[in-house]
Amino acid sequence: MRTLLFASLLVLAAVLPAFGETIVREISWKALRETQEAPMGELVEGKKPGPIDVLKVENEGREPGTINVFRLDHPGITSFRYAVTGQVRYESVEETGYLEMWSAFGDKGEYFSRTLGEWGPMRSLQGSSDWRPFSLPFLANEQHGLPTRLVVNVVLPGKGTVYMGPLRVVQYEQNEDPLAIPGEWWGERTSGLIGGITGGVVGCLGGLIGVLAGLGRSRNFVLTLAKALLWFGVLSLLVGLVALGLGQPYAVWYPLLLLGVILTAVIGANLRTLRRRYEELELRRMAAMDVAAGSRSG
Repeated sequence: MRTLLFASLLVLAAVLPAFGETIVREISWKALRETQEAPMGELVEGKKPGPIDVLKVENEGREPGTINVFRLDHPGITSFRYAVTGQVRYESVEETGYLEMWSAFGDKGEYFSRTLGEWGPMRSLQGSSDWRPFSLPFLANEQHGLPTRLVVNVVLPGKGTVYMGPLRVVQYEQNEDPLAIPGEWWGERTSGLIGGITGGVVGCLGGLIGVLAGLGRSRNFVLTLAKALLWFGVLSLLVGLVALGLGQPYAVWYPLLLLGVILTAVIGANLRTLRRRYEELELRRMAAMDVAAGSRSG
């Protein structure tokens, strides 16, 4: 019971939201249209529950197209971690389209961020999708300095239509995850850390169980550790199913389910084998003692 409680606390601590941001600028397409920095594209009226202020951009030809939708000089960012975020919807996008942000750092050069991921807020634009959040983050450093200009483009390699809601320029503290989204337990970056660290620790513990069981040493320790890993796997599996049922993204439920399935399958299938291994070794030890006692008495 203590093992289960301890494992529960570990998992619950891991799933606490890693979200935090400071809004630097909020960008309205209608407001931009009234300035000289009017975005390319067509303003359309959105429908709830999606955004109402919507910019529509379209590539009607088969040639690749890069549509500039946003340019902001002197964005006022004061942190090295920042992003442009918003919501995007798209229809019949051929091949792999994406959103990109160029960050200019004066004479230090320009660098881009692109939504070319397979899932999450940096997922690429392919086919059709209902409204979903996106993020174009950038992690600068003291060598870059702070950005002097941000430019956002929609890149479509073929035909396709993209709708974008209002944008936000946001910044983060050093320990905050730019890819975290409100309501999500964690983002892709945190998912990678959880998967890497947990997988490494579990792998080392599994190897330790195998070595000690092979040598026939530390029976109580090995069986207790195996049971703890089994309970942790069951808990991870249950939390993963809850995350899937709540509509959490792939980066949340997949590592939980993967860890849960591996631990419950591997440990569950081998726990009886471990017990039998120690029982056989104990019987051999007792038989050897009987033989030795018989030899001495003879």
